[in-house]
Amino acid sequence: MPAVASRSSGSLTVARAALRRSTPAPACTMPLLYPKPNPLQKANLCSRLFFWWLNPLFKIGHKRKLEANDMYSVLPEDRSQHLGEELQGYWDQEVLRAQKDAREPSLMKAIIKCYGKSYLVWGMLTFLEEAEEWLLVAKILWAESNH
Repeated sequence: MPAVASRSSGSLTVARAALRRSTPAPACTMPLLYPKPNPLQKANLCSRLFFWWLNPLFKIGHKRKLEANDMYSVLPEDRSQHLGEELQGYWDQEVLRAQKDAREPSLMKAIIKCYGKSYLVWGMLTFLEEAEEWLLVAKILWAESNH
């Protein structure tokens, strides 16, 4: 239990951050689960917008049941190691702020600072898309009731 107590005080996290800065990150030796390169890496804007880069996978899935070796590798920016390190950096900042303000660090604040902007943007786009559909339904109902 002492690790939990020191983690809440932030000393363990600060020590980890200092150690991480002083030693180079080890090369990822984990074998790729899916060796097929992800076509999203080289996809153009239209292909990204309309998910055309997934068409080869859809064709395979239409012909037969997809198998594990049909899957594409994960993009480097989506790998758990990268995302974990990014969140760890925000957590370290939150611990330091919490120590300065004499309060408990909040994991929720760290998560929101780390991922909040991207989820906010995608959430707003999704909301606008849904709102457009509801407005279309409202227009149709209005038109039907007036004619």
